[in-house]
Amino acid sequence: MLPHKAPSYESRSKRFARFVEQAVRDLEARFPASMTSISIAVEAVPSKRDLVLNDGNVALGRGERGNPSRVVLYQHPIELRSTNDGELDRIIRDVLALYVGMIIGMRPDQVDPDYHGPE
Repeated sequence: MLPHKAPSYESRSKRFARFVEQAVRDLEARFPASMTSISIAVEAVPSKRDLVLNDGNVALGRGERGNPSRVVLYQHPIELRSTNDGELDRIIRDVLALYVGMIIGMRPDQVDPDYHGPE
């Protein structure tokens, strides 16, 4: 527990953004041409539309084809499923692999060889 003004304090949002940025940098290094046409965003929670499209299940993200295509990660549902930084990083990478793969026409395990899947 550090005070907010302490130099080593990092908010949950900043920590989440740091993990997303690193995962995106890794994808950009492996798929430079494909990633230039994909926008990555973070939203706190899924919309009602996402709940309807997922049969009432809470989505961890969504992918939208377009110009540019877009992948959205939902911070709070992802954080609720992780108990430590390692799990948080793994879930973020899995969600990105799933939706980036959908957009570029590859299986998630081809996008990220360490893809673990929905479990």
